Amino acid sequence: MGQMNRTKHGKVLSALEKRALRYKNRFGREELRDGNEIDETGTVAVATEGLTDEDTVNSNNSGEEKCRAEILQQEMLEASGVSDEVLKVHGVAPGSKPDGVFRLVYENCNGLLNKISDNDKLEKAKEINDDLEVDVACYNEHRQNLMHKDNRNGFSQLFRGGEAEVRSVAAHNTHEGKEVGRVQEGGTAMVLFGQLIEQYDFEASGREDSGLGRWVVMVFRGENGITTRIVCGYNPCYNRKKQSKTSYQQARRYYITKEKDLTCPRKRFRDDLITQLVQWREGEEGDRLIVCLDANEDIYSKEIGRRLTAADGLGMNEVVGEYTGSRLGATYFRGTKPIDGVWATNDLQVVGACVMPAGYGIGDHRLFVVDFRIDSMVGVTPPKIVRLAARRLNTKIPHVAEKYQATLEAKMVEHKLNSRLIDAERNGGSVEEIRKKVNGVDKDSKQYMIHAESKCRKIKSGRIPFSPEASVWIRRRQVYESLLRRLDGKIRNRSNLRRSAQRCGISNPLKLSRREIHQRIEICEEKCKYFERHGHRYRRKHLRDRLAVARKNGNKVAEEKIRAIIQREKERSFWRRMNFAMSKRTGRSVTMVQRETSDGGLEEARTQEEVEHMVWDEIHGKRFYLAEQAPICKGRLRGDFGYMANTTAAKEVLAGEYDFPVDGHQGTKDIFDEVARIRSIIPKNSVSTDLRRPAWKDKWRGSSEKTSSSLSGLHFGHYIAGASSEVISHHHALKATICLKRGFSIDRWKGGMTCILEKLPGCCLVTKLRAILLMEADYNAKNKIIYGVRMMDNARLHKLMQEEIYSEQGRTAEDGALAKILFYDLVRQTRWPASIASIDAANCYDSIAHAIASLIFQAFGVPVEGVQAMLEAIQDMKYFLRTAYGDSKGCAQSKIEIKYQGLCQGNGAAPAGWAVISITVLRAHKRKGHGATFMCPISKVRSTLAAILFVDDCDMLHINMVEEESVLETFVNMQASVKNWGELLIATGGAYKPPKCFYHLISFVWDRNGNWDYDQNHGKEEYQLSVPMPDGSMEEIDHLPVTESRETLGVWSSPAGSTEGAMTRITSKAREWVARAKEGKLRRRDVWFLMDCQLWLRLNYGLCCNTAPFEQLENCLRKEYCDILPIGGVIRSSPAPIRQMHKGFYGVGCPHLGIECLIGQVSKLLMHYGCGSNVGIKSKISYRRLLLEL
Repeated sequence: MGQMNRTKHGKVLSALEKRALRYKNRFGREELRDGNEIDETGTVAVATEGLTDEDTVNSNNSGEEKCRAEILQQEMLEASGVSDEVLKVHGVAPGSKPDGVFRLVYENCNGLLNKISDNDKLEKAKEINDDLEVDVACYNEHRQNLMHKDNRNGFSQLFRGGEAEVRSVAAHNTHEGKEVGRVQEGGTAMVLFGQLIEQYDFEASGREDSGLGRWVVMVFRGENGITTRIVCGYNPCYNRKKQSKTSYQQARRYYITKEKDLTCPRKRFRDDLITQLVQWREGEEGDRLIVCLDANEDIYSKEIGRRLTAADGLGMNEVVGEYTGSRLGATYFRGTKPIDGVWATNDLQVVGACVMPAGYGIGDHRLFVVDFRIDSMVGVTPPKIVRLAARRLNTKIPHVAEKYQATLEAKMVEHKLNSRLIDAERNGGSVEEIRKKVNGVDKDSKQYMIHAESKCRKIKSGRIPFSPEASVWIRRRQVYESLLRRLDGKIRNRSNLRRSAQRCGISNPLKLSRREIHQRIEICEEKCKYFERHGHRYRRKHLRDRLAVARKNGNKVAEEKIRAIIQREKERSFWRRMNFAMSKRTGRSVTMVQRETSDGGLEEARTQEEVEHMVWDEIHGKRFYLAEQAPICKGRLRGDFGYMANTTAAKEVLAGEYDFPVDGHQGTKDIFDEVARIRSIIPKNSVSTDLRRPAWKDKWRGSSEKTSSSLSGLHFGHYIAGASSEVISHHHALKATICLKRGFSIDRWKGGMTCILEKLPGCCLVTKLRAILLMEADYNAKNKIIYGVRMMDNARLHKLMQEEIYSEQGRTAEDGALAKILFYDLVRQTRWPASIASIDAANCYDSIAHAIASLIFQAFGVPVEGVQAMLEAIQDMKYFLRTAYGDSKGCAQSKIEIKYQGLCQGNGAAPAGWAVISITVLRAHKRKGHGATFMCPISKVRSTLAAILFVDDCDMLHINMVEEESVLETFVNMQASVKNWGELLIATGGAYKPPKCFYHLISFVWDRNGNWDYDQNHGKEEYQLSVPMPDGSMEEIDHLPVTESRETLGVWSSPAGSTEGAMTRITSKAREWVARAKEGKLRRRDVWFLMDCQLWLRLNYGLCCNTAPFEQLENCLRKEYCDILPIGGVIRSSPAPIRQMHKGFYGVGCPHLGIECLIGQVSKLLMHYGCGSNVGIKSKISYRRLLLEL
């Protein structure tokens, strides 16, 4: 032991780590097996160019033999004196994790730096977690003062970086956190990865109550009341020095000063932990327990181990010894006794357990690896999440798009795809024959597009950032692997192998023995491991070098591309950090679905088959048949118009000559009459369905390549890359034009992928899920051109775009909210009876009857063939599902006798389609005199506004400034307006959603002194408003007090002018942002950057509609700003006026809501006042009435 004491602690651990490398299975990575590494700059490293002395290994045999011999000799020298027990695996080393297994690792990490870059321990811990496929990692003695301002990163942020979601819980001594630096002795932490995230109970998990950080706990709740708790604790080591900073003396000082208790901290730890474990175990649910401890005493002979395993107590098992059949040896690398252990209750099934040799983990204690059956922990095995494969085609990577274009063009020319399309159009004969030929061409082009993508580039894992230095070691590793394969007789071409070795600087490769090759592979592995940790600095150096070369050669194109790569990688790194710290929690793909039963209970679907069938039944089996409730889909009208409205009766409607049934639905008749009037304004077939190459190219040049689409696998990248090619873009445009001209959809367009996501995180009720339909990219592109651009331009050209529609170009939802506020102002100024009803349409896109849609589209100038080409794909759509289980094999499709309808929420034509339907409904509604009439008291200028519409959000208005009305007349008129609008909505296939509808009836009363107040109409039964339903019934909606605020168009408002809801929204959003900023451990400059780019954008929306007093706006965020200041590096006691002073005047720069509100209101006034917009006219009327009052 004398020799051992003279050896440095770090050197021994380093030697042990090198010795433990033999247990790491880190071979076989994709980046180590692929061919030449090609960078985005188009360069390939050769030989050993650019290598530093530190990174170069002599390529001759004698140099590497000498290096290897020195390493082995140093290992033997420095590891002498360490017991044999800690140098080997206790049990069997873990292999690949089987399905249905939860893998836990535990160790004393002996300190972990709180930084992400240049953190060797952290990188090694991540490697271990990746190699072992760890589900939860438990760490003792992390030695981090988590309260210190420099310890910015939480454990979730430290260990994030892979595909799995990360949750963590960490603890330290909070009582002395402000008195010490970044490093504080003790501390416990656990990090959870992916597999049991859904069962993880965040609220029940956390730290022990004393605040000393003695243990942390994670709680998992499964089926049938099964609850499992994992505890990671640290029992402090005895220390006599009273003023020391050891965890023992920290706890002792706390007990003496705070609790007046002289008990030994080690005894208090044992008693408190056992008491807590017994409480959990003997509770109502009988929690299952896993305990990981650094006991700092013999776990077999001392008290804590005996109390954990006592048969009359907790009755836990020490899992490694129980599983292997032999007691543990030393767990500290210099120790002789086992002081660490993992215990579990006997209702948890252990399927694997071992202790790795010293040096394998990141600390000076040995690493424990334990496998539990998941079903014994949570009652069910969670499904394996199926992730999508990465796209090879990425147009932002240089040369990839060019290679794709060249491959695809060659195939198209070779197989004459464009000539076959032209021949099908000219000589195809009937529509069915043309359809068959175009489908054949489309199937071929799909195969060629997928083939071209497969050849455009190789996908790298990205674990090692590219640089010439890293590339050399990767390729050497590949060559040595090939040499081993030659020795196994799997490679016979010696010449190619010799040339590859020479390019990598390997001399006499064919003379190397198997043992020499393995030694060199280990050296390459060590270098690859180094570049995994530090490769980013070499990557940046490589890009700077390439930029300098491009400048020197005067190559402007290459210089711009390299600059773009540098900027893109810099921004990606920055926003990954920002998004991790500050992004909202979003819903995930579902693994379980619930639906309500008739008796009020919940039915659950948990397997892939059950989930898919429940979604198809509740969403596709109901939602896409909603349009069948429209009158045009029943009786005589169904026979006259069918699904497409391409019949003689449809032509009569467009011409205004249709003989409508006497007993027919009045709303449908009003729609027919308005369709005829619109057709008289807009010429027939005035929307061109010719898609030329320039239009097709323009559409794709501005598209986002990241957009998901297509069941077929033909994503946006295919069409963006093809837009730069004359041959490819002509092919796509020609194929779409033939379909539009002949009125059919190709078979590929009739397949859709429905992605099922949680709308509210954690809510799996099928009615609350978000179903996003991914349709074929080219189908959506031609719909956006024909409907979203050309049809809407046609409506604007003929001045049919209504003032009530605030989703129109140049208008915003804020304008709609401001129009509503001005309506309330005018009501208060005139003090005349008025009413406003907020009406919500259920499933607006999915409940549109195709016959009505076709008539309206034709009225707005779209040829009937173009309408058929869009609607046919929806009617014959096969809906596949994408859930956490992956893509479904089966699909939902319409019945033979009843077809799917609606426009679908993923359809590029849906927004424009709903807009022209809203125009038609609005014109029919206003023709009957419904809506609000405004009149200027001086100029007598009149303006009407029937409603405020933003997509499916609708606020219906009523006030009559021309003739005075009573409260009862106002109510009757509003009831008639709501009923008429409902009948028109039913005619299109839609319906009201009563639970989301409400209205206000506004009137005034005066006292004897002439002071006015709002009348309490909401309590009077005679003013109860009802809305019509498709079955002919009437349902009542909420009648709210005028003082109650509700959110519409994202803005809180009330007729009485109350700003309480708006101010609450502002403070709650700010408070939520500040809380995340505190947890995110942001840098100071990042705090101010995100305040401008994130927080302010959320607070600023709707601020121009806020009518709160200036003082209230000025002071509403005072507390939140006070909390932000220390995070951003500003002293908290700075004067309040300086906080909201602009940075240009040397202030802190926190937004001043009062001034910003004034700026927003003045901006809207300058934008609208004096213009013919609805907001402008209302502003003028309000101003003129103010003048009269003054």
